[in-house]
Amino acid sequence: MYPILSLDGGGSWAVLQVMALQEIFGPHAPGHEVLANFRLVAANSGGSITLGGLIENRTLSDLRDNFFLKLEQRQKVFVPAGFFENPEAALLRPLGIGAKYRTDAKLEGLRGLFTKFGDTPLSQLRKATGRDKFPDLVIAAFDYDRTRGYLFRSNQASLARSQGDLIDPTLAEAVHASSNAPVLYFDAPARLKGRQFWDGGVSGYNNPVLVGVIEALSNEPESRIIALSIGTGTVFLPLDADHRQPPELVQRPKQAAPIADLQELATAIVDDPPDVASFHAHVALRGALPAPGAPPAGSAIVRLNALIQPVRDQGGSWQVPKGLTPRDFGELVKLPMDAIEQHRVELIVKLGQAWIDDSVMNQPVRTNRETLGCEIGYRLFSDGVSAWQKLAREP
Repeated sequence: MYPILSLDGGGSWAVLQVMALQEIFGPHAPGHEVLANFRLVAANSGGSITLGGLIENRTLSDLRDNFFLKLEQRQKVFVPAGFFENPEAALLRPLGIGAKYRTDAKLEGLRGLFTKFGDTPLSQLRKATGRDKFPDLVIAAFDYDRTRGYLFRSNQASLARSQGDLIDPTLAEAVHASSNAPVLYFDAPARLKGRQFWDGGVSGYNNPVLVGVIEALSNEPESRIIALSIGTGTVFLPLDADHRQPPELVQRPKQAAPIADLQELATAIVDDPPDVASFHAHVALRGALPAPGAPPAGSAIVRLNALIQPVRDQGGSWQVPKGLTPRDFGELVKLPMDAIEQHRVELIVKLGQAWIDDSVMNQPVRTNRETLGCEIGYRLFSDGVSAWQKLAREP
């Protein structure tokens, strides 16, 4: 069996990943014990920060409370860029498109967070941790100079790797490159080993589960591959072109406008629709494809991701899900990736708890785009956890 853990990008929202892992492995499980359950971990951006905390062997409760929920820790990653650090970005900020944070300061902040293994090369982490059961790692980035996707691997002998162009960054450097969201967020490419990198979301790897599956198929094609893919929340609203539903609960056709379109593009490039990668990974593993009207199909890809999405009442109208107020819902729809203010992070945690309690829906592998019903995967968090535990017990 070849179990994979996949961790989406998503900045501060990655606290949802830690909350999900707590439900599966226990609230105080040490990071190395969690990692011992997997042969491979694929991570991007905020998910790579979660991975770094696991590699540091922090307990999940410590990772949640003293890593993601502490303002001073978040400020080590999101360090504001002043006018003199980047005048061009500062001039663009009033238009809503200038970078807000310093790339160079982020690397130092990550080194301060990863004090045990931050300066250890990826290829040496298994030896450095002293753990026999330690997974291979794949951390996604974007090669700024060549405008291509790039994957940092701990397994230098992986058959999925190109035979040339080998980079073996430290843990902190790999996370730095992977978490370097451009345009709206960080003011310059991440520099390491004489190269420059942007966030792996630019490569289409914001949900890296397909990266993990391809890695596994390349090296052990005969193994039974399963994957636990944990997201950082996603907004998916019903389309209301006829203006019949409450505007705060639906998506209506947008009006094109140059500045708004630039903002939309800048966020879209680091927001690869998570259902695409999950579904493609499901098909790559020869998962069932249900006929129209058939019951939802199970999957070897267990997707756990909180959906910011309304639910239908008995009359067919859309309503805010239980566990959230209309004000909560409206704020979550607009909440950015870099939500570092304490009240905003606490709202993300509130969303996470409602998701774990099955009040907020879980994202399936494939959703019916009209009814928002589940076609492949699991509609409730508890069902997804049960499915994963069953898959992991099977030989």
